[in-house]
Amino acid sequence: METRVALEADFIQLLARLISESDDGDPPIERTGKDLTCSQPVLGQWIDDCDVPFLLETLALPDEVFAQEFPGITLSQNDREVFAKTLVMHFTECAHCNAKKAEDVAWKLAVDKAFVENKRTIGQFLSSTKRKP
Repeated sequence: METRVALEADFIQLLARLISESDDGDPPIERTGKDLTCSQPVLGQWIDDCDVPFLLETLALPDEVFAQEFPGITLSQNDREVFAKTLVMHFTECAHCNAKKAEDVAWKLAVDKAFVENKRTIGQFLSSTKRKP
């Protein structure tokens, strides 16, 4: 009997293999700004700790969805928009954080590409993991 953790690990391995097979010989994603210091460490901590596309998408959620997903955080949509704009502006001013954003965007594109190119394989894997009654 496979556990949920084992299934998740198998899916991650499948996804990693599909991504590496579809990279067209591109070199691995590497941060060019990892040795640089962030100009605003408080913002930089958010950027270093989070996947940038996910963070920006989360901040853009409608109030009702955000409240449901993050019940302990009381930030209005307007507050989240201001924070997102602050982050976007920071990317233009900070080489360290701009490099992290570029790495995260490149990774998201690689994952999205792997999903698009391998819908059937991924669907078969997910179908095989359905619990049987």
